[in-house]
Amino acid sequence: MVRSELLQKMCNLHPNIFSRDMEKIFEIIFLEFTKAFCRDENIEIRGFGTYKIAKRKPRIGRNPKNSQLVQIPEKRAIKWKMSKIFFNRLNKNFT
Repeated sequence: MVRSELLQKMCNLHPNIFSRDMEKIFEIIFLEFTKAFCRDENIEIRGFGTYKIAKRKPRIGRNPKNSQLVQIPEKRAIKWKMSKIFFNRLNKNFT
Protein backbone atom coordinates (compact mmCIF):
# COMPACT_ATOMS: atom_id res chain seq x y z
CA MET A 1 0.00 0.00 0.00
CA VAL A 2 1.32 3.42 -0.92
CA ARG A 3 0.42 6.79 0.53
CA SER A 4 -2.18 7.62 -2.13
CA GLU A 5 -3.98 4.31 -1.53
CA LEU A 6 -4.04 4.95 2.21
CA LEU A 7 -5.36 8.45 1.60
CA GLN A 8 -8.11 7.08 -0.65
CA LYS A 9 -9.13 4.45 1.94
CA MET A 10 -9.30 7.08 4.67
CA CYS A 11 -11.43 9.31 2.43
CA ASN A 12 -13.75 6.39 1.73
CA LEU A 13 -14.08 5.63 5.46
CA HIS A 14 -14.80 9.28 6.29
CA PRO A 15 -16.83 10.73 3.40
CA ASN A 16 -17.71 13.87 5.39
CA ILE A 17 -14.02 14.98 5.36
CA PHE A 18 -12.73 16.50 2.15
CA SER A 19 -9.84 14.79 0.40
CA ARG A 20 -7.66 17.91 0.64
CA ASP A 21 -8.32 18.08 4.39
CA MET A 22 -7.38 14.42 4.82
CA GLU A 23 -4.20 15.04 2.84
CA LYS A 24 -3.38 18.00 5.11
CA ILE A 25 -3.88 15.74 8.15
CA PHE A 26 -1.40 13.25 6.68
CA GLU A 27 1.09 16.07 6.01
CA ILE A 28 0.84 17.26 9.63
CA ILE A 29 1.32 13.75 11.03
CA PHE A 30 4.38 13.01 8.90
CA LEU A 31 5.85 16.45 9.58
CA GLU A 32 5.47 15.93 13.33
CA PHE A 33 7.11 12.49 13.02
CA THR A 34 10.05 14.08 11.22
CA LYS A 35 10.39 16.87 13.78
CA ALA A 36 10.33 14.35 16.64
CA PHE A 37 13.06 12.26 15.00
CA CYS A 38 15.19 15.38 14.46
CA ARG A 39 14.88 16.07 18.20
CA ASP A 40 16.00 12.46 18.92
CA GLU A 41 12.61 11.58 20.38
CA ASN A 42 10.98 8.17 20.13
CA ILE A 43 7.46 7.73 18.80
CA GLU A 44 5.09 5.22 20.37
CA ILE A 45 1.75 4.39 18.78
CA ARG A 46 -0.13 2.11 21.17
CA GLY A 47 -1.37 -1.05 19.53
CA PHE A 48 0.93 -0.55 16.52
CA GLY A 49 4.57 -0.14 17.51
CA THR A 50 7.47 2.01 18.59
CA TYR A 51 9.88 3.96 16.40
CA LYS A 52 13.33 4.64 17.87
CA ILE A 53 16.41 6.44 16.62
CA ALA A 54 19.43 4.17 16.32
CA LYS A 55 22.90 5.64 15.86
CA ARG A 56 25.22 3.67 13.63
CA LYS A 57 28.89 4.03 14.48
CA PRO A 58 31.39 5.21 11.87
CA ARG A 59 33.22 2.35 10.22
CA ILE A 60 35.51 1.44 7.39
CA GLY A 61 33.86 -0.21 4.40
CA ARG A 62 35.05 -1.40 1.03
CA ASN A 63 34.05 -0.07 -2.40
CA PRO A 64 32.86 -3.14 -4.33
CA LYS A 65 33.92 -1.68 -7.70
CA ASN A 66 37.60 -1.13 -6.98
CA SER A 67 38.13 -2.71 -3.52
CA GLN A 68 39.35 0.55 -1.99
CA LEU A 69 38.73 1.22 1.68
CA VAL A 70 36.13 3.90 2.35
CA GLN A 71 35.37 5.73 5.60
CA ILE A 72 31.62 5.52 6.32
CA PRO A 73 30.46 8.30 8.66
CA GLU A 74 28.17 7.99 11.66
CA LYS A 75 24.48 7.79 10.69
CA ARG A 76 21.13 7.86 12.37
CA ALA A 77 18.53 5.28 11.38
CA ILE A 78 15.02 4.42 12.50
CA LYS A 79 14.22 1.10 14.12
CA TRP A 80 10.66 -0.10 14.46
CA LYS A 81 9.38 -2.66 16.94
CA MET A 82 5.82 -3.86 16.63
CA SER A 83 3.58 -3.98 19.65
CA LYS A 84 2.39 -7.24 21.15
CA ILE A 85 -1.17 -6.43 20.12
CA PHE A 86 -0.14 -5.94 16.49
CA PHE A 87 2.04 -9.06 16.61
CA ASN A 88 -0.87 -11.16 17.90
CA ARG A 89 -3.25 -9.78 15.25
CA LEU A 90 -0.71 -10.47 12.54
CA ASN A 91 -0.02 -14.02 13.70
CA LYS A 92 -3.45 -15.15 14.92
CA ASN A 93 -3.78 -17.70 12.10
CA PHE A 94 -0.36 -19.22 12.80
CA THR A 95 -0.84 -21.15 16.03
